[in-house]
Amino acid sequence: MNQNYQAILYDGVVMPLVDSNDSLIDTTLSETLNNLFTISKSGQIIDSSGNCWIIWSTAELELWWNIFESVVGIPFGRKLFNSCCDEEEYQIFNSELLVSGFFKNRKNRNIFINRWQNFGWGKLDIKNTKIESLLPATIASGFAVAAIESISRKRFKSEWRQKTNTEIFIDLKLDERVIPLAKKHVELPWSTRYNGSVVENLKVGIERRPLGWSIDGEPSVMLPVSLFSRLYYSTIGMKSSLKNDEINSWYIEGLEERYRQPLIIAAHSIYKLFMQSGRHVFADSEDSWVKLLEYYCNQWGWGGIDNLVIEPGTEIISLTVQTSELLPFLLGRALGIWECSYGKKPKISIHFSENQTSFKIESFLEYI
Repeated sequence: MNQNYQAILYDGVVMPLVDSNDSLIDTTLSETLNNLFTISKSGQIIDSSGNCWIIWSTAELELWWNIFESVVGIPFGRKLFNSCCDEEEYQIFNSELLVSGFFKNRKNRNIFINRWQNFGWGKLDIKNTKIESLLPATIASGFAVAAIESISRKRFKSEWRQKTNTEIFIDLKLDERVIPLAKKHVELPWSTRYNGSVVENLKVGIERRPLGWSIDGEPSVMLPVSLFSRLYYSTIGMKSSLKNDEINSWYIEGLEERYRQPLIIAAHSIYKLFMQSGRHVFADSEDSWVKLLEYYCNQWGWGGIDNLVIEPGTEIISLTVQTSELLPFLLGRALGIWECSYGKKPKISIHFSENQTSFKIESFLEYI
């Protein structure tokens, strides 16, 4: 993972490098986090239970959510809350996180204090149902309610109040209904399992902050990819706010019709995030493309490519990737890099087959 503040220019993008003389890295916290994960050749950050995780800038996460909700075209906050709550509950019980016996409540509260610290989520005060976090309130509240219900073994009807930019209060009302524990999410067709090609333990240097942690001074968090898969699944059958030309810029082969819109919504929101983040990048060779994708995708757990080819004398680029839950994230980044490089609206053709997905990006305007 590239770190502090000395930099080198790679094909139009500034790449930070380690400056050991001016490092704010918390070695203890970094080591704790790194020991929880491995990272694969295909750009997957994996925990000991096989769950896939992703590193987000909290500023980009907030921007992404605004984009995603506008693409969906209706208020979707409760869906995001439910996705976070269900995924966190599933992981808590699937990983047997909680303890029993004497002083179990205090011990379990401490487990969540450490969990929130390790993942950069902030501070969770379970006794007072209070959160301090840089996460969007909807996400933080979903994680918090899962923790509260898991410890109390009770169900609650919940609402959240954001008092300040970082302070959130959870209002709970006991729910007498018998609601089973959250199950593993319904996997989307591109959510194939991790294939075991581990490179090494995760190696990221993080800086401790009053709330959460940062990388190169950028407040960031670790989030389970499956919470996004749960969210994407809930868009099946919906009509999005995308215009006809935005939908028509996608050609998808080998994917059941009902799953095409969730993939388009998911990848389009990441593509728009890249464009609105104000990044200045330029890729004009296979080597520069590989470096940019490694920087913007691989090291953050956003996926990686198996093969990349630029058709000679054209702006057409073809990529092959391992099919995984990370596909929408990698697709969106690739589309953003392509448009930044060529200044044109992209058209994308995707072909699914077995464990690999191939896609081609070219100019949409030439096909109108």
